[in-house]
Amino acid sequence: MEDLSRKSDFANLADVSHSQRAVPVGAALLPESTPLIARIERGIAMRYTLIEDGRRQVEALVYPGDLCGLTSVLHGPGASYYEALTPVILSSFDPADLRQPAINGPDRDTALLWLMTRELTRLSGWLASVGQRNANEGIAWFVMHAWERAEAVGLIEKDSAPFPFAQQVVADSLGLSLVHTNKTIRRLRDQGLFRISGGRVRISSLPALRRAAAL
Repeated sequence: MEDLSRKSDFANLADVSHSQRAVPVGAALLPESTPLIARIERGIAMRYTLIEDGRRQVEALVYPGDLCGLTSVLHGPGASYYEALTPVILSSFDPADLRQPAINGPDRDTALLWLMTRELTRLSGWLASVGQRNANEGIAWFVMHAWERAEAVGLIEKDSAPFPFAQQVVADSLGLSLVHTNKTIRRLRDQGLFRISGGRVRISSLPALRRAAAL
C-alpha cells in the first residue's frame, strides 16, 4: 500500500495530459458543460455542493495531487463544484484516456480505486465533524486537517501551513453561522492553540490541537 500511495499522485498520467492551465482565485476549476477530470498541480481549492436556495456545503479541501471531476464524469454535471482558493495550476485529462493502459506505474483502475478509497476516508472525518463535533472541536479539526493536508504535500514552511480559507469557507464546511465561526476562532486563538495571519496558520502544539479536535 505504501508503494502504491507514492505512485497514486498520477504522475503516470503525464502521457495522457491534454493541457495545463492556470485558474485564478475564486474561479471554477472545471467547466459545467463538459465532463472533465483534472489534477491539481499547484495551489489549493475546495469542493462543494449547492442547496437549491443557494446555501453551500463545502465537502473537501483539494490539494496538489488530488483529482477533480470524478463525480461529474460518473454522475453528470452539478454533482460537485470546485473553486480555486489560491492560484491553481491544473492538468486536464479526457476521461476516456484513463481507460488506456498505463505506460509506467500501477494500473490506472487500481490507482483510481485507491484515490477514491482515500477520499472516502477523508469524507468520513468530514462528516463526523459536521454531525458530531461541537464548534470548538470542529474548527480545531478543520485547522488540524488543513495542516495535515499541507504537510502531506510538502507545503509546511517556517513552521506554518497555507490557510487560504475565509471564515465563510470554514463555516460552510462545518454547518456553522459566520458569527459563531468568528467567535470560536477567536476563542481558540486566545487559548493559544493556533494563530492565523497572512493566509497562513501556525500551531503552537499539535498534540494540544488534536485533543481540542477530539482526535
